[in-house]
Amino acid sequence: MTRSARSGPWLLDTNTVIFFIKGRNPALTKRILGHHVSDLRVSDITIAELEFGSLKAPFPNRHRARWRHFLGSLESLPFDAAAAVTHARARLDLRHQPIGERDLLIAAIALAHDLTVVTSNLAEFSRVPGLRCEDWSTGG
Repeated sequence: MTRSARSGPWLLDTNTVIFFIKGRNPALTKRILGHHVSDLRVSDITIAELEFGSLKAPFPNRHRARWRHFLGSLESLPFDAAAAVTHARARLDLRHQPIGERDLLIAAIALAHDLTVVTSNLAEFSRVPGLRCEDWSTGG
């Protein structure tokens, strides 16, 4: 975990959702299933990334149904005005060490809603000032 010792509620990053749906990481599955759905969120950015993956898949409808089934019980957070202001500040702060744009959008949503990002991509997310992030795929 990085940043503050305070954790949830949590915003699940796209890679976390994908790993959970594929069911190949017992530690991650256990952590997600150990939380009430009201403590877990996703962003509309993650939904866009998952939809893009579905469109590229050999069987788009089957692919889409898998993630929609899981996400159907979770609150999805939009990229709103508060996230836009947070994004601009973080982008300025990171202008000499940029991170992926979609990761920064997800980070801004998490910061705007005071959420901890759950991701296996700590190398990117941990550079965002003030962002709390955890990697549940390692069992820690």
